[in-house]
Amino acid sequence: MIGIIGLSHKSAPLEVREQYAFDKEDVGRLSECILAGSQVEEILILSTCNRTELYFSSHHQNQDRVIEHIENCLQEYAVSGTTNKTYFYYLFDRDAVIHLFRLISGLESMVVGEYQIVSQIKDTVNAAREQGSIGKILNRLFIKALEVGKKVRSQTGISRGAFSVSYAAVEKCREHFSDLEKRKILLVGAGETGELVVKNLHKRGCRFISIANRTIEKAQQVAARFHADIVPFNDLGEAIAAAEIVITSVSGEHLINNSLIEEHQPDHKVMMIDLGVPRNIDPEVSGIKNVRLLNIDDLQKVVLQNEEKKKSYFEKAEKIINEKVSEFEEWLDSRELSPTINHIVSSVRQIHDDGLKAFGSSHSATELEIMEKYGSYLSEKMINTLVKNLKSTMKDGQKDDMVQLVHHLFDR
Repeated sequence: MIGIIGLSHKSAPLEVREQYAFDKEDVGRLSECILAGSQVEEILILSTCNRTELYFSSHHQNQDRVIEHIENCLQEYAVSGTTNKTYFYYLFDRDAVIHLFRLISGLESMVVGEYQIVSQIKDTVNAAREQGSIGKILNRLFIKALEVGKKVRSQTGISRGAFSVSYAAVEKCREHFSDLEKRKILLVGAGETGELVVKNLHKRGCRFISIANRTIEKAQQVAARFHADIVPFNDLGEAIAAAEIVITSVSGEHLINNSLIEEHQPDHKVMMIDLGVPRNIDPEVSGIKNVRLLNIDDLQKVVLQNEEKKKSYFEKAEKIINEKVSEFEEWLDSRELSPTINHIVSSVRQIHDDGLKAFGSSHSATELEIMEKYGSYLSEKMINTLVKNLKSTMKDGQKDDMVQLVHHLFDR
């Protein structure tokens, strides 16, 4: 069984998603908790600003017990200490594979066609391999997923003109400020999302950009590429007071709160966009005079406009996805049939070898050589026919019955 337990921007609001946002250390501990039981053999946890999804593989026959075990571990590491099932989706086998292939193709993203999800999945897979939490099944699944994402993007226009959440944030700023390039902008966080924000601002002609980041070296690297200024992280309050736009994308819940803003009260209007999950800015900051606060879910208007443009590519993308799902299912079924196929091969060849021994004492060496060649030819012919017919039964839902029949027929 392959399964997914997850929530995303489609199933849960931000205040729920941030309770299940896990950093690398959390993912490691949660994975260990899940693998500690006997219910799950492989686990991979994807946690981004818009989703948290747990991919797992299990040979356990009781699906409910597997889910219960994972939920118990999830509850232990959730911020709230509870697991609200109403926001989660549960997908299994073919539905789970389809979802992953759609996700990596950009069809499930908040911004349809965006590419950031590919790098996020690659990083997650590499981390899971390092931890040893995935094996042959999930490893193969995600290799196939990356293949799907590449093919969908190369053969459709789904990523043409695609943008990220960071782009949507900049577009939101443009809606608010017609002279965006003249505004003083503070970016808090210089990670992947923060770098994309700076890149998009720079393209829009913005030149009054400052960057605050916990690691000064990273801030210096980004600032050098886009001619931005650097603000020491300890001077965040003063920098916010001087800025007209503040965009955050760091790991740190409520990094900016009422006391920080009020201590350095701005005397002009400030637009704040919080791209963090968990949120970097305390929602109560929206009540402060001169502050307009938006979070990642407030970017939906810009996102929906992009989605309408991309709908014409969905049909071709879905066709590619369905083809690749079938390929993966064939591999999975072949893997499950491997012991039965090996049993057929060894049984037929044993019958052939026993037959030659029985005739060995009454025939010449030349006759035995001819028998051996002809017997090998018939054996391989029989093996190929049996394996081919066995695989064809998989599509008719008769796999389990046929496997039992094969073992019964060849038992001696």
